[in-house]
Amino acid sequence: MDDMKKSMEGRLDTIEAHLSTLQNDHGQAQQRLDGLEEALSHTDVRITALETTCAELQVANGQLKAKINDLEGRSRRQNIRIVGIREGEEKANPTDFVARLIPELLGPANFSKPVKIDRAHRSLKPKPRDSEPPRTIIIKVHNDRDVPKILRLSRQQAPLHYQGRKVFIFPDYTADVSSQRQAFSNVRKKLIDAGAKCSLRFPAKLQVVYNSEVKMFTSPTDAERFATSLAEQV
Repeated sequence: MDDMKKSMEGRLDTIEAHLSTLQNDHGQAQQRLDGLEEALSHTDVRITALETTCAELQVANGQLKAKINDLEGRSRRQNIRIVGIREGEEKANPTDFVARLIPELLGPANFSKPVKIDRAHRSLKPKPRDSEPPRTIIIKVHNDRDVPKILRLSRQQAPLHYQGRKVFIFPDYTADVSSQRQAFSNVRKKLIDAGAKCSLRFPAKLQVVYNSEVKMFTSPTDAERFATSLAEQV
């Protein structure tokens, strides 16, 4: 009985030692867990603040981008692009060359006075080889009234030719404005087929005249709905 008692006491001492160790380990683990929970709580707060800041910056960035695009687009409103003129035709004075070229292409009778050009230059790309297409000539027209006139005459008299080569005249829109205007292409065809008169206002507003009623669209989706309603009336 004494031996059994000693054996049991020894085993109990061992169990107590193990329990004490487990209690210490559990306490340390609990402290670490509490620390992790506190750190996680702080991290959640920081992430929430960062998400709020990021959302605000996205809005501000979108507004700044829209302003920059608008300013760039307006700065180009008196610009036109001429495509197809052989490299070197303008020689050392592209401004004078373009001032003579426009009446020659579109007819001198259409211009009561010379077209004043503020500046003209080739697009900023490396000079092409003889086998490659020539660079575009970018022009700033002095009189803003001459720009729509030149563009209208170029559409009416297309195709234009200069020294046996086809020449094209385009407005000088930014990439964003061009993309926005291009988005109205399909719906414009539908509206014209339905009997409406369409025109694009700067930067990308579709004006539709139907039965003497004028509507303006800034969204191709809204214009599509209107085109669908006209088609249903037919």
